[in-house]
Amino acid sequence: MVSSAAYYYSPHGLLFIEGEDSATFLQGQFSQELRISDKEVAYGLWLNSKGKILGDSFVLKISDQRFLAISYSTETGVMRENLENRIIMDEVETRSTGSGGLSVSLWGDSIGAVLDRFGLEEPKEGGFSSSKDVFAFWGRRGDSRNLEVVVLSSGLAEALKIVLENFSVRILDTNTIGLIALKSRFFELCRDILESDLPQEVGLGDSAVSYRKGCYIGQEVMARLKSMGQARRELECVSVSRNPEGESPWKLLDSDGKRVGELRRVLSGSGGLVGSAMLKRSRPGGACSIDGQADVIVHSVVQMKAARANEV
Repeated sequence: MVSSAAYYYSPHGLLFIEGEDSATFLQGQFSQELRISDKEVAYGLWLNSKGKILGDSFVLKISDQRFLAISYSTETGVMRENLENRIIMDEVETRSTGSGGLSVSLWGDSIGAVLDRFGLEEPKEGGFSSSKDVFAFWGRRGDSRNLEVVVLSSGLAEALKIVLENFSVRILDTNTIGLIALKSRFFELCRDILESDLPQEVGLGDSAVSYRKGCYIGQEVMARLKSMGQARRELECVSVSRNPEGESPWKLLDSDGKRVGELRRVLSGSGGLVGSAMLKRSRPGGACSIDGQADVIVHSVVQMKAARANEV
């Protein structure tokens, strides 16, 4: 990653959860432990009863009675409907923040410049800092450490843009962010990760799921998968020989013509085409091809690296 970079975006999900019972209620809905201190943040998932992923969020604990859920990709409406459908006699309310202003992912020296402008301290690991309508916490864009700054006011958003313009920060585009995510295996919901997936299939079984907390939606399935050791499928970063025709996902076949998975996304990078593919663990080694497009060859990047490491 360059020494100073930024990526502008609007979070798809911004939702306040408030009320006397909000802490207890959320603890029973979220896959990650939320018995945390004020000014701490937890990354986790919203699961259905079968353990499938409905969405993900960073959940910021402002106080025992006030939380803020922020998501790169999961829509506010999805989070809100999921929670509202489960509120029965709980003293809990959900509140949308509206469209918000502007948010940015930061790397390198730009982090300090933005924090100084808004009078924020650098967040501790697992924590967040905030001032009026501004929240800063460590993100999940890839292997390189990055800070998320979420601004809920359009006026403050303009101030944010001015700081970065004066600092001559390199502005990253969506394709670059996608490549960082794929190569680091920080797969993105709604692009690489679909609602049919389990956390353990997409690399989130350790980072986004607590196996120690009490009952929550999908908890029994998580415990069962933990005892199994590994899931039957795995989302992988793959290289692709050329852009496939048609719309994703594309069926993937092994050398015997048997279906072994699907290719979900393809992006163009400096080293060629890179994508995400959900593949069966039981498949034979070697390349796959797209059903009906035999010249589109797909290689697992992990398998390719392992093969090169074994070369003499």
